[in-house]
Parts: sequence; structure tokens; C-alpha cells
Amino acid sequence: MNKNIKYMIIFVGAVSLIMLSALALSGSQDSIKLTNSPSQDNTKLANNDMPLYSKSSASLPLLDTEELSNRSEMIVIGIVKEILPSKWTSADGKRPNGIDSFSLENSIYTDITISVDKYLKNPSSSKEVTVRIDGGTIGNDTLEVDYEPTFKPGEKVLLFLTDDVVTSTSNIEPKHLRVTGCMLGKFTLTDDGKAVRRDKTVNQDELLSAIKE
Repeated sequence: MNKNIKYMIIFVGAVSLIMLSALALSGSQDSIKLTNSPSQDNTKLANNDMPLYSKSSASLPLLDTEELSNRSEMIVIGIVKEILPSKWTSADGKRPNGIDSFSLENSIYTDITISVDKYLKNPSSSKEVTVRIDGGTIGNDTLEVDYEPTFKPGEKVLLFLTDDVVTSTSNIEPKHLRVTGCMLGKFTLTDDGKAVRRDKTVNQDELLSAIKE
């Protein structure tokens, strides 16, 4: 009798061990599936939809008003009418497939429409000019360029402008201009008679007199 009980205990133990081994193997396979699935999704995300962010900096040569004027094809006073949606430098203005970083060929730019109140240099019959700056945000992709000026709709500005002839977007329509000296060539004109730039504030009359000279 004791021998039969002993054999029964051994049999039950063996069956239990087999069941536990089977459960462990099944759980291991489930774990592998759960681990591989996100990995495949991440690979797809990295190749196609991984958000891009970059901040670009540069040292700018300090230009006084005379130098800004001499280097500019046009000087205008106007109002920021519209900040247009940013675009990629690709032919269709869309994100190129397969890119994983910004470059000279794969970059973002933004166009700003300025309603011109007055031409201070090289007057034109056009009531508007398009100003282009590097940088912007498209979807989850952002290129931040700290040496470019910033604009706000409705802002009154004085801009030193030059033709876009050397940048990667020079041949991309519409016809546009660049701010001379980047952020150095843009002043915000305030209601209290000040002309404000990121690094300085001057009297508007003094600035206009320096441009005329």
C-alpha cells in the first residue's frame, strides 16, 4: 500500500513538472512576441515618422546702419501681414522619405508676407514683399534657427532686405528676399517712437536719419 502511494506521488509530481514546463515555454513565446512587436514598430517609426528637432546657431558680424544700408537691395517699412506655413526645401515642399536629420539639402524654411507702407530704398510698385527665413515647424519636425529674426502678425517693422542668391532656397518660388545680416536687419517699430532689435533699441528718427545719410 505504501509502495502504491509512493508511486502515485511520483506520478503526480512528474505530471505537474511537465505541465509547469509547458506553461513556462508558452509564457516565454508570448513574451517574445510582445517584445518583438514594439521593436518592429519602432523600426518603422525611425525610418519614416521619427520627429526631427535641431537648433542652429551662428556668429554674425556686427553691421552698423550704414553697412546694412549699403548691403541691402531694398529697405522697407511695413506690417507683417501673414506668416505662411513652413515648407521643406524639397521640390514638392514635403518631407523627403527616409531622412533622419536636417542638412543643406533637407531643411525647412518659412515665408512671411509684408504689407509695405513705405520704401526707403529701391522703391517698387508692389504693395507686398515676401521675406524668407530659415527654420520653422512642420508637423512634429522643428528646425530652430537662432540667428534669424522672428515675426508676429500685425507687427510694424523696418527691414533691410537683400536678394536671395546664395541659399539653398534661392530658386524656390515665389520671388522673395532675405533679411540683410539675418536678425541684425530687422527692427520692430513701436508706438512710442522706438526701433527695437534683439540686441539694441534706438530712436526711430535717428535710425531713419542714418539710413538717409
